[in-house]
Parts: sequence; structure tokens; C-alpha cells
Amino acid sequence: MTRFPMGLALNKNDIASSIPFIEEITSKLPIHGCFVAQALSADKEMRFIRHHCLHQSVSSTVASNFEGLVWKCLQKALSLRGPILVFPVADMQTYEPLTGLNNFATRDPSLPSKGFINCLTSAGGTAPSTWDDNKVMYAVQGKNETKPALRDVLLMKPGSTVNDVFLTLKNKNVLEGEFVRAEAASKLGEKPKLVSKLDIVGPENRILRIMTTKRQKK
Repeated sequence: MTRFPMGLALNKNDIASSIPFIEEITSKLPIHGCFVAQALSADKEMRFIRHHCLHQSVSSTVASNFEGLVWKCLQKALSLRGPILVFPVADMQTYEPLTGLNNFATRDPSLPSKGFINCLTSAGGTAPSTWDDNKVMYAVQGKNETKPALRDVLLMKPGSTVNDVFLTLKNKNVLEGEFVRAEAASKLGEKPKLVSKLDIVGPENRILRIMTTKRQKK
């Protein structure tokens, strides 16, 4: 199974001797792939390198054409192998978040600023679940307050296993101890089922509760 998107560039295709080699390579590419083809002569290749690698001035038309081609190729490749969304939870009934992720949900520099949140709400959107309008800051709910369900999500590489999720959370100091067992579900309200640490994560087990030898702090 391919875990990563790949982009393959075949340059100098204006040289006559390259034709059979290009045909041989393209004939062995997977039939389910998305392909973006563009003739790239030796001259165009050097202009592309001067602009994008050496930062030298070249024709704006040449630069914009190839820049658009590169982005289109990357987007096509990424669309083939998108990330797997995994929702780690502390409870399979309430789907409340792991306390070890509270710091990420309230203090991470990637969180939207107050000005950004104002733009979101003005456009009809909602603020992040940990944003407190009264305190004008990010804060987690109190001990006796209802915690937001599925607050946190991990972006895992395709082909990742339950154990990969465990190690990711452990490396972030969210979980401690050794893996004991895990249970998972595909949607809210579904009866959770035990899963192996070697199971590959996907839509069928994306809501995941992992138990370790060390109990979580409340």
C-alpha cells in the first residue's frame, strides 16, 4: 500500500531518444493515478530552475505557467492519498477529549486569534470549542461542565495503525505507560468494539479510545 503521494517529473522529453523510455515508464504507472503532463524542453527546464531554484528573473509568463503546473501536480498527488482523521477520546459514551490535549486546544500558536474569530462569527461561522467569549481567551470546561464531543483530531498518514496513534499521543505526552487495549467506533452512538494495535485506522475506527498501564489524570 502506498502511504505517500508521489509526483514524477519526466523532463527533456523534446529529445528524440527519450520517447521510448518515457513510454515505458508511463505504461507502468498505476491505472488509478492522476496524471498532469507538460512538455518540458531543456531550455524551459533551465528557465524553470533559474526562477524557482536560483531566484533569477525570467519571463513572468513562463514562471506563472510552471508554478501553476507544479501546484496542480501536487494537488492531484495529495488527492490520491489524503490524511486519515482520527478522533482520540477519553470516553466512548460522552466522547470527551483527553485531558492531555487541553494544552494544545488552548495554548497552541496555530489557534485563531480574537480578530480571526470575529471574522469567522461575522461570516456565519462559529468559534473554536475552547474559546470563551466572557473571558476573551481559550479555556477548557470546568470539572462539572459538559465537555465538547470529538474536540480533537489527529491527521495520520494513510496506512497508519492503532499503535501509530498510540505512539503519536505518547510522544506528545498525552498518554503515558504502555499500550493495554483500545476500542473504536465509526460514528457517534455506535457501540464501540475492541481493536488490535496492528489494525489500520480508517473511517470504520476513527473514534478511538486507547487504554494504557497508567490512568489518565482527571
